[in-house]
Amino acid sequence: MTKMITDIVRHELRKYIRDGRSRTLLIAVLMTVIASLVLSFRDYQLASLQYKQNLEQVRVNWDQQSEKDPHDAAHDGTYVIRPLHPLAMIDKGIQPFSGKVVHLGAHQRRQSTLNEAKDQSGVFRFGELTPGFVLIYVIPLLLIFLGFDAFTQEKERQTLRLLLVQGATRRQLALGKWLALFIQMVVLWLLLFLTAIIGISFLSDALQPSALEVFSLSVTYLFYLIIFVNLVIWVSSKASSSGVSLTILITLWIIFTLIVPKVATNLAGWTYPFPTLQTFKDNIVQDQAVGLNGHNFWNEAAQDFKQKVLAEYGVETIEELPIDFGGLLLAEGEKYESEIFTKHFDLLENQYKKQRGVYQWCSVLSPMLPVRFVSMGISRTGYGFLWHFEDEAEKYRVEFNTVLNLNIAENAKGVDQYTAGQELWASISEFNYKWQQDEEILSDHIIEFVVLGLWTVISFFIAIYFSQRMRAV
Repeated sequence: MTKMITDIVRHELRKYIRDGRSRTLLIAVLMTVIASLVLSFRDYQLASLQYKQNLEQVRVNWDQQSEKDPHDAAHDGTYVIRPLHPLAMIDKGIQPFSGKVVHLGAHQRRQSTLNEAKDQSGVFRFGELTPGFVLIYVIPLLLIFLGFDAFTQEKERQTLRLLLVQGATRRQLALGKWLALFIQMVVLWLLLFLTAIIGISFLSDALQPSALEVFSLSVTYLFYLIIFVNLVIWVSSKASSSGVSLTILITLWIIFTLIVPKVATNLAGWTYPFPTLQTFKDNIVQDQAVGLNGHNFWNEAAQDFKQKVLAEYGVETIEELPIDFGGLLLAEGEKYESEIFTKHFDLLENQYKKQRGVYQWCSVLSPMLPVRFVSMGISRTGYGFLWHFEDEAEKYRVEFNTVLNLNIAENAKGVDQYTAGQELWASISEFNYKWQQDEEILSDHIIEFVVLGLWTVISFFIAIYFSQRMRAV
């Protein structure tokens, strides 16, 4: 049995090599793979250089600002810039459409701004040529055009019955043709990932992805491509002609990569809509109105805080305090307002998680959806990374605002128009974003892994099972 399958694989590979159509398709896709890698490396190096330059300039601007009231410095604020993960060269995800910079100032949490898409032409909407794009859209099409007539050609030439008479079983034919198509796919898959990883290893000062990250990402795409190999073999074995087989496979490709993702997006937005920007801001303002505000000494929350501070220091009036009460109020108000912002941003994140649940349900209709979410998660280019980065930026905003406000509390008592200088600015450490752990990201995508695994196993079973029941004519 093994020898028969091996002979079939050899025969099929020779046929692919001799077929001018196959050579042309393989060369075209190979050139596309190389072009996507070259473009991705160039874009990454340029973005990495800009990131470092901007990061240095942000720090210089902060350290060299003039003497001023520390709270004025807090209002002027500083900026944090979204870091780059090297695996973003494989899948850019939502990065071109999400902001790269967050302004950190007093009393307000802001979302990321300045995205690449705004600076691009309308053609940008059609997508960029990245390795992820090639793996999700181009290579599946190659597999379809290579294998759509794997069995129909045998039927049309009346050679299938001859093969069966010579001792080959339908199952052996199915496995042999499957392996021949699989081998060609694996060559392109390996070329892409090995070249990308080798290139990343030579990038100077670049974060090196872990073995777990590389393995998880590469296997995710491998399973996705295996699904298309399975579908090609199955449809070709059941179709009555090569034309019918090609039509069905192209239709499935359109459904999986274009229609289902679009329907899932519309369904998720309709089922769990985000509030409008104005509603979001109004809800925050309503919560702020009843709580601490560093500039409002007279509302109920401020009076309660005053009594708490007086009791802590064992005095009866603000004037008797050894520190400046205004600085304490600013620091406490900043923490309270941050809790309000965190509450409402968490509501947005929870709404996104509900939308993601819709995508997970729709994954049973398209293997592309779980692949995209896993790929963006591992590459740190999805919504999960964006939420995590902005949450960490908010923690840093509260920390450096607290340092500035407490400096007022400690030094402004009895001083008219207190100001601080570069010594204070330099004492505040830079923002150091800590990447999410691999295990945390992978555990967050368990459902996607399970769905993708089921797609792979079930489609393989269907391909082999129904191939054994195909007609010889």
